[in-house]
Amino acid sequence: SARIQTAARAIGVAQSALDIAMQYAQDRKQFGKSLIDFPRVSGKLAMMAVEIMVARQLTYFSAWEKDNGHRCDLEAGMAKLLGARVAWAAADNGLQIHGGNGFALEYKISRVLCDARILNIFEGAAEIQAQVIARRLLA
Repeated sequence: SARIQTAARAIGVAQSALDIAMQYAQDRKQFGKSLIDFPRVSGKLAMMAVEIMVARQLTYFSAWEKDNGHRCDLEAGMAKLLGARVAWAAADNGLQIHGGNGFALEYKISRVLCDARILNIFEGAAEIQAQVIARRLLA
């Protein structure tokens, strides 16, 4: 299913955002210590990791359902919707951790933000995807 592929792509984008933000937070110093030592930064990174894991597991489950010949349109839609949202949130949080540097083209996070944005449009806009999920739940 293309929705499962889009969900998997979203997980990759989200993981990339986390990896980039984590490295930046370890390397960048403010007030004599690494950014990662500040609770608000480490908290953002922790939540990014949790959300990515949840989206990854839902994507794996929907792929498993498809591979085993089960109907998976609901799960695939959920994985795509959640994956795209998690990718956007991870990219946005990564940019926030970078501060003003996040907008500079020399930093990878600026590209990741662009990559994350399109995921809400591929294979059905997020609003349409939510509507399809709701309809299927009510059926």
